[in-house]
Amino acid sequence: MAISTPRTFGIELTTSAQRIMHNVVPAGKVRRFTLIQMASIDAAADNYGTVRWLDASNGNAANPLLSQVAVPLRDAVPAVVGALALEAGDDLVGLASANAKVHVTVTYFDEDAVT
Repeated sequence: MAISTPRTFGIELTTSAQRIMHNVVPAGKVRRFTLIQMASIDAAADNYGTVRWLDASNGNAANPLLSQVAVPLRDAVPAVVGALALEAGDDLVGLASANAKVHVTVTYFDEDAVT
């Protein structure tokens, strides 16, 4: 089973849901996550962040992983999800309670899907 090089990708969240990864899961692959983390980049207040995965096989239904989680001032909220695997076409999106106050980072790798 071929496994790709791990990738780390991150963005500052806005109040509108936006893609976190650089692309959806490619055809014939399974994407496995080793880290999802939200960090506060606001020097004045706590904020809230949400991360959802979109299920391509179910009309891109949004499924919550972290929902309105408090991200404390000058801190981070790790969500190690080593058992999370997304299938071809699935995506990961996030949003925050305020623009540019929460940064989300994911680390993942793709491997060949077993049929």
